[in-house]
Order: sequence, then structure tokens, then C-alpha cells
Amino acid sequence: MADKKAAGRPRGLDLVDLGYDSTHYYGLSAPGGWLLIDVGWPGTLPKLRAAHTRMGIQERDLRYLLCTHFHPDHAGIAQDLKNLGVRLIVPPEQEHGAIAQRTIMRPRDPYIDIDMATNLTLPLAESAAFLASVGIPGCLIHTPGHSDDSVSLVLEDGRAFIGDLYGRAWSPEPDQAKVDRSWRALQAAGARRIFPGHGPIDRPIEDYLG
Repeated sequence: MADKKAAGRPRGLDLVDLGYDSTHYYGLSAPGGWLLIDVGWPGTLPKLRAAHTRMGIQERDLRYLLCTHFHPDHAGIAQDLKNLGVRLIVPPEQEHGAIAQRTIMRPRDPYIDIDMATNLTLPLAESAAFLASVGIPGCLIHTPGHSDDSVSLVLEDGRAFIGDLYGRAWSPEPDQAKVDRSWRALQAAGARRIFPGHGPIDRPIEDYLG
């Protein structure tokens, strides 16, 4: 899915889908290294490494990890990546989810608990400046609905990485009003093309609106 020549995108900011086990995990290549968006179930680091090899990504070039929310299929190997030197970005809105993730793991899962003291705490209001400093023009916004700790990355070119937030036509949530507010926030932030955690990718935001 790498798209190196798309008009209007910052030079060097390429996108790849590193997904496996029916979930999309994305990588954004910036001048300073790769930002990973979501990672898989506990024990699946070898699968992620295989995806890196397939896409020609060197492990030494991994810089940051953003988990759209802290559920096992999106953040199960977050600490594994941290142990390799990757910085885990955690906005304050996600701290409770990162801590609580251990409570939703299955007993057989080889989960490594997240060391909260060594995360990169990033207030959402400061996310645009931080992302710009590492060569990724965009921002993080809080998009609760699927979970209270859900955040989305919206790039200046309109690509948005939303995790498991879905519109009415896809997967109704118990608090649909909260989901609707999150979609309005995405629109206000300039989201135009949607890259979810599951299902079709790179579709217009209108496809997800009820």
C-alpha cells in the first residue's frame, strides 16, 4: 500500500499496511524513522517482524508507536516494541486504558505489562507540534465510542487512522451519540480518507457516516 507519489503528501511520508490476523497495523515513514499505528495480540511480535521484512523496514528505524486504543488486538505487544527501543506515545486520555489492558487479557496470553513510567506522554493539544517535529504533519484527537481511550491520527492530507471507531452502517455502538460526536470531530479535523483497524481501507469518510 506504499504510495510514494501521491500529490500533496509530504515527501518521504509513505504508508504501509503491516496487518495480520484480520487487523490492520500501519506504518508511516517520516524523515526521522517510522511511526507504527497499532500492533497485535500478545505473542505476535514474530508476525510483526515478518511484516517489517516483507515491507523492507529495518527494526532499527522504528521510532514511535501510537495505539489507537488499548485492546489486545491493537496494543497487545506494545511493551515488546518498547523493549526494542520504540517510544510509546500515550496521551493522558489513554493512560487509564493502558493501565487497564492487563485486566482484559486471557490467562494464556503472553502479555508483557506496559511500563507507564517510560511512555512518551503527549497532551493532544501538543500533538500537532510534536508530529511536525518528527516530520509527520497532522494531529491526534480524542474519538471515544468504541472505547473511552480511543484516539485517532489525522494527517494534514486528510488520511485518518481511527482504530475501531465505526459509523452507523458498520457497527452500531451502545452510545451512538458518542460515536457520532467523534465522527464530527474527525470531519472538523480535516479527515477525508479513512484507515480503520478492520475491514476496507482508504475509503471516503462519507462511507462511514449515517
